[in-house]
This record gives sequence, C-alpha cells and structure tokens, in this order.
Amino acid sequence: MSNGWTSPGGDSPDGAPGAQAPPPPQYGQYGGQQPPPQYGQYGGQQPPPQYGQYGGQQPPPQYGQQPQYGQYGQYPQQYGPPAPFRLAPKPGVIPLRPLSLGDIFSGTFGTIRGNPGATLGLSALVALIVAVPAVLTTLALSGADLTTTDSSGTTVNLGTQLSSSVTAIYTAIAGIFLTGMLTAVVAEAVLGRRISIGETWQKVRGRLLPLLGMTLLVGLAFVIAAGIVVGIIVLLALTTSTALAVTVGILLGLGMLVAFIWAAIKVSLASPAIVLERVGPVAALRRSWSLSSGQWWRIFGITLLAQLIVGTISNIVQLPGAAVLVASAGDAGTPSVGAVLAVELVSVVVSALTAPFTAGVTALLYLDQRIRKEALDVTLMEAAAKDGAGGP
Repeated sequence: MSNGWTSPGGDSPDGAPGAQAPPPPQYGQYGGQQPPPQYGQYGGQQPPPQYGQYGGQQPPPQYGQQPQYGQYGQYPQQYGPPAPFRLAPKPGVIPLRPLSLGDIFSGTFGTIRGNPGATLGLSALVALIVAVPAVLTTLALSGADLTTTDSSGTTVNLGTQLSSSVTAIYTAIAGIFLTGMLTAVVAEAVLGRRISIGETWQKVRGRLLPLLGMTLLVGLAFVIAAGIVVGIIVLLALTTSTALAVTVGILLGLGMLVAFIWAAIKVSLASPAIVLERVGPVAALRRSWSLSSGQWWRIFGITLLAQLIVGTISNIVQLPGAAVLVASAGDAGTPSVGAVLAVELVSVVVSALTAPFTAGVTALLYLDQRIRKEALDVTLMEAAAKDGAGGP
C-alpha cells in the first residue's frame, strides 16, 4: 500500500525508489503498430465530415438562433461533454475527483456501512480497551479522600474531577491511534476493497509509535506556548498593576485560542500522512502544513461541521449518564461503582458510533487535498484498473 500513497518524490508506483517512468514511444514503436493514419488513411473511411455532413444533422445554429431539442443528439465523440459534467470513476466509496462536502460525508457513511467490522467493531474494541483503565482510575480517585468544602458549604470531590481529566487523556491517545487505523480502512474503501480488523492491525501496527510521537510533539508545542503566555501574565502582575496583567492576560488568552485552532487545522492531516505515506512525525506535520496551504477555511468548515454533529449526538446520549453519576455521588461526592460502570459503558457505545465518522472525514479530507494538489486520483484510477483486471 505504501507505494501507491507516497508523496511526490517518494517511492514510485512501481515500487522502486526514485524509478523513472519510461519515455513515451516514438512512431513505429507501438508494439509493431503503425503511426496514426493521415487523412484518407482511415481504413477506407472518409475524413471527418464538414458542416452539413453530420450524418444528416444540421450545422450549429447561428448567433441568436436557438437549437431545437434533439437536434444534435450526442456531443461530438472526440470532445465528449464539458468537463464539469463528466462522470468520474467511482470504484469505491467516493468518485475519483476533487470532493465536495456531500462526497466526504457520503463516503464516510459508505465506508462504515460497507465495512462495519473494521469500523464500528474496531472502534468498539478500542473503546473497551480504554474503558478498563478509565474505570479503574475513576474508582481509585473517586474513592480517595480528596474532598473539600467551598465557601458556600458545598462538598466537592477533587478526585472525580481529576479522574475526568485522566480519562480525557486516555481517550485522546486512543483517538489518535483509532484515527490512524480507520484511515487504513478508508483508504481501502476508496478502491472498493474491504479489510478485516486483523488486516487493519497488520497495516497500522508499525505506525503507532510515529502517531504517538506526533501527538507528543503537538502537545509539547501547546504546553510551551501556554507556559510563555502564563509567564508573561505573572511577570506583568509582579512588575505592574493587576488590572494591566488581567487585560493583557485576556488578550493573550484569546490570541492563543485563535492560534491553537489555526495550528490544529494546519496539522490535522498529519495522522493520515503517517499511516498512508509511512513517514515520521516531523515529516507528517510538514506534509499536513503543506497540504492545508490555501485550503484552511475549507478544512476548518468541514471539520467543524463534523465535530458539531458528533458533539451534539454525544451530549444527547451521555447527558442522562452524567445526571445519574451526579445523583449517585450525593452529599459525599463519591459516585457509586454501578454508576461509574454505566457511564463508561455508555461512553464506549458513543465512541464506537462517532469515532469512525470523524476519522473518516479526516482521512477523506487528506485524500481530497492530495487529489486537488498532486493528482492522486490518477494513481487511484490505475490501482482500481489493476484490481478490475485481476492484477496484483
């Protein structure tokens, strides 16, 4: 799979690094065939007809004259219909051309519907694996004596809040790995192929460490940026007035939020690059930065819409579980074991249903950018043609 997905300058589709494509044949080298015939050499056929000779059809209308329905029949064979109306080949879940929003969403749903085992099943498996340490952490921290009472007399269990933060970290790391694995599933679905969970693991297991390294690099950059902002605010608070420190802090906080969103979109295509192009974390971040150049708003809009859909569904489904968790905590602030298990079970179900959608959208956004900027659709058409011909 790596050869078919590598970036320009990487491995050739033939599999040999740096292999050059053979030069086009010259006349007389078409496997023994003759050069294209000239006029009068069409195997006994006549040259192309002139106006008035279109098989009984009339010549094109003059300026201001409206053509009659059915007057021309088909488009001239040598030209075909205008480019916007040509049907792109669709060997799998998407047409092999620049994708629209509908193409991306329908392709994602098509991947899930056509291969539920490697999408929903894989997502559920990862969610269950994450749920085990998440439940143990929640029970351990919730049962610890970490309660405190605020000024209003309300008891607050800091262990519950800390366990939520730790669970969020587990979920984020698992989400990165799951996105990588589901990217491989989507890439096969684009060519009309289905793969099992085992085959997906074989393709992606060597990419897990690069995915983790990329996540750590992005997280480290965020921590450094946040530390610089906090340091500036503390320095202003110590050397100037508190009001100035607060004002600067608000402005820097808003600026950092905007910068974080901008950077997150710029590097959002790094995970598919790591899995499909077999590159390292730094190279993947550079690839994502390059692919998203000039397309930031489009990627942002589609990603935001997908996250809004997923977030709305998740909140609706998980809201009753959160209410049960709070109610079971009572005055002691410690939720019951049954409530924790119920909430985690609901979380597993929600993750299994929503994670394939977000991962599929990200993978298809990556493919869309490569089609637009690197003509990846040509390579995919060749791969699909080999599949149709029974090639390797």
